[in-house]
Amino acid sequence: MDHPLFATLPPEEQRYLTHLDERYHFSFQQQRQLIESACDLAMWQLGPLQDWIDEENVATLQGKARTKTLIANHLLLMQQERGNPTNYQDFVPDTRLPDKYKSLFVSSDTLMGRCPCPVEGEKTRCCNLKTLDVVQQCAFGCSYCSIQSFYNKHEVKVVENLSNRLQELVLDEDTWHIGTGQSSDSLLWGNNYGTLDALAILASRYPNLIIELKTKSKRSDYLSLNLPLNIVSTWSLNAPTIIEKEEHLAATLRGRLDAARRARDKGRIIGFHLHPMVYFKGWQEEYGALIEAVTSMFLPDELMMFSLGTLTFTKAVLRQLRTDHYPTRVLDMELTPAAGKYSYPLETKRRMFSFAYEQFPSSWKQGSPFFYLCMEDPSLWEPTFGYSYLNDKAFEAAMKTSYQTCLEKHKS
Repeated sequence: MDHPLFATLPPEEQRYLTHLDERYHFSFQQQRQLIESACDLAMWQLGPLQDWIDEENVATLQGKARTKTLIANHLLLMQQERGNPTNYQDFVPDTRLPDKYKSLFVSSDTLMGRCPCPVEGEKTRCCNLKTLDVVQQCAFGCSYCSIQSFYNKHEVKVVENLSNRLQELVLDEDTWHIGTGQSSDSLLWGNNYGTLDALAILASRYPNLIIELKTKSKRSDYLSLNLPLNIVSTWSLNAPTIIEKEEHLAATLRGRLDAARRARDKGRIIGFHLHPMVYFKGWQEEYGALIEAVTSMFLPDELMMFSLGTLTFTKAVLRQLRTDHYPTRVLDMELTPAAGKYSYPLETKRRMFSFAYEQFPSSWKQGSPFFYLCMEDPSLWEPTFGYSYLNDKAFEAAMKTSYQTCLEKHKS
């Protein structure tokens, strides 16, 4: 079999597929489907592939009809598995150990980037976020993370002369909100490489600019730094099951919420991202409890934003996951095309997002925090929030007004 993923399979799976192909003479497309299934089942710890192939059911058929029916029956079984909420009760992945990182200071011609929303059209509702890649690579082991597909896993790269670079950086006129969590966790490294000191220079030069630090850590030592108020700390939150099974080495939910509470008590502006929501058995109970914990620990006007989003994969990340064979069930889902990527069907997203928003008390829906969907189809806004934005510019304007109002309130 010529498909590149075939060589990554265990020898016993390679032998089984080879012998199966000798009997059924699969097309290249059929080979690809079976090999990807073998990779997925291995990741999900639901293999081997042989358990998902029923040769007895096609024993009376001949030729292409036999082969076609065998494949169709197998794909139906896989689709049924993907369509159900992911079951984590019998899934026990090995603890992911941290890689041995070599720290490097590198030159970089380009510091600024943009959010991953599609460039053309309005396939998702985009807020025009700019990104600042001061650090590349993350030491957390989140199984769904896209960083794994485009950086060397064993190197953390920090832009050299960062303070000077940010002192000289001239921002475009439409830049008002910068995220630093696109290429690494914003607070995992703290100020170890002087990155927060450097970001403080940029924040001071542009006092109305929102610089967002996005993290899954519980680190709080940075709170001793004299950071401008327009540097905002935000936490990605998730259900305890997903944190335990898929967000390896990251802080617990309680650890993240406690870190956010410490930051707020120090006068920092904070926010949360419930992202990525995962459709798994027990998702209502765990996400409901998560939101109850947030609303009991914080007042709505203490938060700048609260976003919702879910699993989204590029083809590159799918290939990387299937090549690595690391135990994970994040791909045990319906992989539906979504704005050039793959995600849940819209109906599944509607259920999850509307459920989450309904858990917030009415006092949280009076203008603060600013709720939004991150990188999601515009049709999901009305069923989730009861309102929507006509286009990206309207969404960006509403977000900018809310963020600037929050910033000014904390300055006064």
